[in-house]
Formats: sequence, C-alpha cells, structure tokens
Amino acid sequence: MPASPLSEMALVFCVFLTLLVPLAAAGLALINTGLGRSRSAAHSIMAALCVIAVAAIVYFICGFAWQGFIGRPAHIMMVGGKPWSWIAAEPFFFRGLQLDGSAASLAAWLQMLCVGLAALIPLGSGADRWRLGAICISTALLAGFIYPLFAHWVWGGGWLAQLGINYSLGHGFVDAGGASSIQVLGGLTALTIAWILGPRRGKYSLDGMPTAIPGHNIVYVLFGCLLALLGWIGLNSSGAILFTGAEPGRVVLIAVNTTLAAVSMDG
Repeated sequence: MPASPLSEMALVFCVFLTLLVPLAAAGLALINTGLGRSRSAAHSIMAALCVIAVAAIVYFICGFAWQGFIGRPAHIMMVGGKPWSWIAAEPFFFRGLQLDGSAASLAAWLQMLCVGLAALIPLGSGADRWRLGAICISTALLAGFIYPLFAHWVWGGGWLAQLGINYSLGHGFVDAGGASSIQVLGGLTALTIAWILGPRRGKYSLDGMPTAIPGHNIVYVLFGCLLALLGWIGLNSSGAILFTGAEPGRVVLIAVNTTLAAVSMDG
C-alpha cells in the first residue's frame, strides 16, 4: 500500500469518486426499509440516519486514531523477530492529520463514509426488535474500535497487509474495496445481532414452522440496489487509488469489474 503523494488527476478522481460513496449508504437504507414491514418503515429510515451520523462522529473522535494510514504512527510488537503493526497510534479528533488533499486525509474522509456502510449492513438483522438507543450504542462500538482495528490490519499498514513483507506472500493481504473490512465485518455483526435478539415476532407459527415475512416495497429495494451499485463503484475505485496505488485510468476496469460482480449476483 503506497504512501506516495497523489497526482493532481488522482486527487480529483478520489474526491469525485468518494462523493459517490454516500449513495451506497442511501441504497442500503432503502433496501433495509423496502424488505421490512410497512409499519417499521419510518423507524428503519430514522435508524439508518442515526447510524450514519453516529458512525461518522465516533470515527472522527477516535476511530481514525486506531486505524491510521500506511506510514503513520502505530503500535508495533515483535513476533518471531518480525515487526507486526496491530493498531494505530494517532491523536484523537484528526489532530496531527493535515487535511490538505494528501492520501492520508482523503483516506480518513473515505473511511468516515465506509464505517457507516459497515454499520448499516447489520441494521436489518435487528428489524422490529431493537430501539434507536441500542442501535446507536452498537454503531458507536463498531465505529469507535471494532471497525478501525480490522481496517488498520488491512488498510493502515497492519499485520495482514505486512504478510508479503514478513513472509514473502506476494503483496500481502489486499482489499481495496473493503470486502473484509466492510462486508465481512458487517455480516458477522449482523449474525451476532440476529443471534442475540432472536427471530422477529410472527416469524414462526405455533407449531414451530417458519413463516415468510415479505417486504412491503420492492421499488425501494430496486432503487436502493441501483444507488448502492453507484456508491460501490466509487468506493472500489477510490480505495484502489488510495490503498493500492492504482492509476486513475484503472477506474474503468474497476467499474467494469464491480458492475459484473453486481449483475452476476442478480443472475
């Protein structure tokens, strides 16, 4: 993961592509709402807004301090005679980070949005069963420590990214689009929440047979999927430039691969 200065073209591309990322958050919010009951629609949208806001604020306060960026201060421990970076050592509130268009500052802005995506993924797993207070507390925990820790391992120069250097395993663990830090972490969080809260009321009949709970608005789901696709194209492209040093011209290839991945799942 490079820490070299960005070219002017790469800077412009990153800013534009990062502006697309909130569309993914809006898309996930619409998908969760459309797949839920109509009586829970207002609560679902309000919860999504709270998740995005809490995640961004908490990440600004302490999240980036634990995640960091390649080449910046971190806590190192020696394992087998090799240095392993396990968590960043940045000041809180973005102090010490120059918001000047550098790769580190753009990565911090991108991650303020990405952590909201990671927190939105498990939101639907607790539909009809948890209140806004519990949602905000769960989001704060995820955005303040859990997500930054995993993101540092992958994007911040942590031990997963250093596998190539320490054990000659190619480029190490490469995850420009956040398949592990966002999707897997969000999915594991959703599984945990569903296990803790249990099934929704009415999910099982008196004899224990599962009952389908259909979504109430398929238009929300379709529109949300389209918005999420645009947002993820921006996320994957911006992440590739910032975390892997991809040239701006590679954005076309990244967009094509992201589109193929999305439509293949639909198929």
